[in-house]
Amino acid sequence: MQKTLIGLLFITISVLTIGCYTKEKLLVPNPTSYVFDAGIEDVKKAIINIDDSLIGYIVYAKEDYEKDILSKNIKNDALLRNYYDVGSKMYFRFGKPLPYSPEFIIHLDSISEKKTNVVVITSDTTVVVGGIGFGHVGYTWEKKVSPSTIEEYEILLLIGQQLSQEGMPECHYTKKWLKYCAKEQKKIKKRKEKHEKSRYN
Repeated sequence: MQKTLIGLLFITISVLTIGCYTKEKLLVPNPTSYVFDAGIEDVKKAIINIDDSLIGYIVYAKEDYEKDILSKNIKNDALLRNYYDVGSKMYFRFGKPLPYSPEFIIHLDSISEKKTNVVVITSDTTVVVGGIGFGHVGYTWEKKVSPSTIEEYEILLLIGQQLSQEGMPECHYTKKWLKYCAKEQKKIKKRKEKHEKSRYN
């Protein structure tokens, strides 16, 4: 009986908080495409190499993903799929980022021998707005949301780093995301200080 009441309480709280989240404003949208000073083959190699830098994502060739073959034989289209939810930089609840689940298609167009246009297209963009879980079993409510342009441009910046591309502008973020990151850095710093003290005491 007690377990049933606790379960009903969790369900009630979860349902009541489904709509309690905010969408933060991004004052300046980020670009979702960029012309790199590199040939298309060099850009393909750069996309393969960003795999290790994208926490929560994995790179597939679009054609191979559709055939369910886990291959990194990148062709003109690559698919970035997240294998676990990452924190949204635009959608928050109680000051914390909501779990965000986007999927990205990276489209390449060769402009010339040393110029390649790269477009990051977002699809299936959702945030988790509620849910309850018991162990590995749970119920989750998701809501489709608009792309932020932040993650898209972060991908372009990672490609640019691999290509040593100069002149790319910095990424714009929401104020709440920057505030959240600053708080997390303080927490990490305090944990490190506490750990250092415990080592010498």
